[in-house]
Amino acid sequence: MPRLLSFLRSPRLALTVIGFLAIWTGVGAWAPWMQPQGPAAPAWAVAVGLAHPFTSWPFLAAVALLFASTLACTWGKRARILAIRRGDFPPSALRLPPRDGDVRAFLAAEGFRGQGELLTRFAPALWGGWVFHVGLLVLIAAVLVQHAFADSGVFDLSEGERASLAAHGTVFGREKGPLAREALPEVDVALAKFDPFLHQAGYSRDRLSELEVTVPGEPLRTETLDRSAGIRAGDIEIFQAIPSGMAITLEIAGMGMRTLRLQTEGPRRAAAEVTDPAGMPARFVLESEQDIDGAAGTGRILLWMEGRGERRALEPGTAFPFGAGQARVAGVGRWGRFTWTRTPGLSGVFAGFIVILAGCTLLAFPAGVARLGREGEGNAAVVFTVRGGPALAAEWDRAGPRA
Repeated sequence: MPRLLSFLRSPRLALTVIGFLAIWTGVGAWAPWMQPQGPAAPAWAVAVGLAHPFTSWPFLAAVALLFASTLACTWGKRARILAIRRGDFPPSALRLPPRDGDVRAFLAAEGFRGQGELLTRFAPALWGGWVFHVGLLVLIAAVLVQHAFADSGVFDLSEGERASLAAHGTVFGREKGPLAREALPEVDVALAKFDPFLHQAGYSRDRLSELEVTVPGEPLRTETLDRSAGIRAGDIEIFQAIPSGMAITLEIAGMGMRTLRLQTEGPRRAAAEVTDPAGMPARFVLESEQDIDGAAGTGRILLWMEGRGERRALEPGTAFPFGAGQARVAGVGRWGRFTWTRTPGLSGVFAGFIVILAGCTLLAFPAGVARLGREGEGNAAVVFTVRGGPALAAEWDRAGPRA
């Protein structure tokens, strides 16, 4: 056990782990396949875990090792502080030799207080280093839990569309830790209203959505979602994402309503490629009189379908051949993108930062404990200080010649 603690307390180990995490994080954050619309991760990146760098076992193992190293450094620190408070100082404690000056008066002038043999200065601040390390432990453990159990995904909704996140094909781009549950959230979401050009006070022009959310065992509720905050739905949070575009709602004979989310191909053009009910490819195209993303509106819209070697103009409400049957355009609107997340360790991350800040605040005070010289020690006093020991010794040297 002592050898294990010695290994874990080794500065070389801590620096190696921190260096690995820094390199891994840098590569993971800036890798081309991690960028929006970036290429697929190469085979070597998948093999070593860099395809999902922050939920892979190498990253989690390094964080766990950093936690163990920090715990080893913290282990026993509480007992050492209590020993110092009792006057049992480590060999590094400062020894003030006897001089003509009154050592008690000198220490009192330096902020040490007490009536007996032991004098203290900012005694609670002696715990600053210990509190700081505890905060690090809380933060590292929370990061480990967060990345091991975190879960997130992306989904698109058009105005008036309702979808279940647990349904096949609704969620894409899922990113989850190795210990996260496999099941998708049992949450139903409908996009009641979508404003892609909202100018919210205090923010640049952005978007706003009105969502109808249903969680099992809870009544349906309507929530307003903007870019400054998410909404809670069961154990997940839903956030507004940036991508949006035009959408066409089709009523297909025998199949009901289907929504096509068009991808913008130019300032005034968007399209979507689909497979019709007969298994043949078809392409729906929208052209607008004004820019699709212009706040003034699209103006007049033209729709047509390309397939089977022909182009057919589409009018809302008018039936047209689609596959082996008929379909009609039921409406034209917009779609927006949303993300959902499970963040089981996030509160721990915030708690860790708060405890670290408390420790840093305590470390700002020059804490210390002084023990007046005992018979036979040959010292006027023995002093343990968190910092400022050499300056204290220099001041005592100026107090007068040796006694």
